[in-house]
Amino acid sequence: MDRGSYAAAAGMFSGQKAINVLAQNVANVTTAGYKSQSTVQSTFAEYMVSRMSTNPRIAEADIGPGAYITVNDEQFIDFSQGGFEKTNRSVDMAIQGQGFFVIQNPNFGQVLTRNGQFELDEQGFLVLPGVGQVLNIAGQAIQLAGSDFKVDAEGVIVQNGVEVAQLNISTVVNREDLTPVGEGFYQAVNGFQPAQDRTFIILQGVTEESNVDMTEEMSDMIASQNNFTSCTQMLKIFDKISEIASNTIGRVG
Repeated sequence: MDRGSYAAAAGMFSGQKAINVLAQNVANVTTAGYKSQSTVQSTFAEYMVSRMSTNPRIAEADIGPGAYITVNDEQFIDFSQGGFEKTNRSVDMAIQGQGFFVIQNPNFGQVLTRNGQFELDEQGFLVLPGVGQVLNIAGQAIQLAGSDFKVDAEGVIVQNGVEVAQLNISTVVNREDLTPVGEGFYQAVNGFQPAQDRTFIILQGVTEESNVDMTEEMSDMIASQNNFTSCTQMLKIFDKISEIASNTIGRVG
């Protein structure tokens, strides 16, 4: 396969991944606390430089310049604050500022999320449907006697005039350590720690909206689809050129 075919094929693969990420954003535009994602593309040479050495001069000397093949070398998550929607449901909560709710997931252990669209299960445990049980600062599941309770700005839950639990609001040193393992919840590669006081406020009866910008997403989707189509057409052209060249060379003499 010639160089042009490799470049076109690589463009198709990169474009397909970008389209998949954009489609995921669009599908989660109404998911509480969801954070939009995007892919970061670079040339294959740049990717190899980053993988081979922390010193670009050394790596460039080894692999050489001029690689036109693109790759999706990483995926970026935009953790900017989303808007707020008032629901007046006592089990709905939102974080204004830094931090994440900590959820006990049966498959991934303790995970982090900004989705505070909680429910009470049959045993009275506070849960995030489809994800797991909400944890307190001691790492234990929160169990309540009904939905009549109050949550203060620091996440302390008061029921019948008694403090029964405090939400575990945690954060990470580097948000790049967060790996998506589901729709809006993440694993922390290097662990997490309690969020500092006065860096967040808990809002009850409110949910944080997704920060996905539909106008931007649809614009990027059209651009990515056009790029994918162009790469597809280029691959067909290179394939046709190779076919003609092979047949012509075969008839020489």
